[in-house]
Amino acid sequence: MKTILFHGPSGSGKDTQVDLLVDKYEFENIGTGEMFRTMYKEADLEAIKAYSYWSKGKFVPNDLVYSMLNRWIEKFDEQYNWAFVSVVREVGQIPMFDRLLKSHNRTLDYFVHFTLSEQAAIERMSLRTVCPYCDTTYHSIYKVEKVKGYCDKCGTKLIQREDDQPEKIKSRLEEYNRTISPILEVYRKRGVLIEIDATPSIEAIHKEVVTKLGL
Repeated sequence: MKTILFHGPSGSGKDTQVDLLVDKYEFENIGTGEMFRTMYKEADLEAIKAYSYWSKGKFVPNDLVYSMLNRWIEKFDEQYNWAFVSVVREVGQIPMFDRLLKSHNRTLDYFVHFTLSEQAAIERMSLRTVCPYCDTTYHSIYKVEKVKGYCDKCGTKLIQREDDQPEKIKSRLEEYNRTISPILEVYRKRGVLIEIDATPSIEAIHKEVVTKLGL
């Protein structure tokens, strides 16, 4: 089974690309974004503490992230390929992630990094909406809902996330730019780094992802 870590700035489309792999190639989508939101809705005490960070566009402390992730990962099927999304957000989390994988008898096959300019990221994220019930995301250009303002899957009225406001997007990007270089250096030295331009269409990016992962 493949184990792949996807990362990139807000708006780079990493979640969309992983969703396509889930649909076509038997991947499990394991991300901290869904983890934080789901566990917060469940009134998990650690998730409530994490909310005070991520709702303001700040990174959640490493120990808290991985305490939650080690519980969250138990939901996923060991027999599937695993696609992790942004579970390593700063270099200090790499050994934590390594230990998590080792505890499930896995090693990382690839670190896929999507690249996107700050301007493009802000433009994309500010046009995104989400279903507060099922967490399905929509975009006024790239993924338009069938009935404007309502989720295709469950009919719930769509909202814009607190952390998708332009000022909070900028805050996340500042944190991202501060932390990404040492992460890339580690995975480059390990020989597992793949970099992909997130500017083209969803279809074009997907084709490149599939090719480079040898699927």
